[in-house]
Amino acid sequence: MSVSTPTRNKPTRNNRSILVGLIATLFLTVIAVAGSNWWNERSAPSQASKADCALAQKIVDDAQELPSGKAAVEEWWQSTGELRRSQMKDGFLSAQISIYEGWAFQHAKGEGTAPAEREVDQLTKKANTHCTDAGVKLAFPPIAS
Repeated sequence: MSVSTPTRNKPTRNNRSILVGLIATLFLTVIAVAGSNWWNERSAPSQASKADCALAQKIVDDAQELPSGKAAVEEWWQSTGELRRSQMKDGFLSAQISIYEGWAFQHAKGEGTAPAEREVDQLTKKANTHCTDAGVKLAFPPIAS
């Protein structure tokens, strides 16, 4: 009686192709995920600090009670702009706030027309994208007409 032991099959060319295909698929998946993460981070809005967002809201709130008289309004605009440029670190949020400042300034001087509510809403949404991580929700009231 002869006892035969099972022989171990050597990987065939077909098995190697499957293995190489799996490794290549895994590699390409890792590259795709890393690329997607990089693209999302690159395309995401900058995130301002909580202090920047609080300063932004303070500026918007102050714009609701502007002083009377063109000289006083001009002084408010200059001092607020200096404060924003010196204190606010996020330049993209600062740009959104400066637009609102400009609207309030022009309106207080009696020049130009107040922006449409839709424009204020769009500006608010843009500014809020920079305050998401800080957990602050900015509120921009319409510029009175």
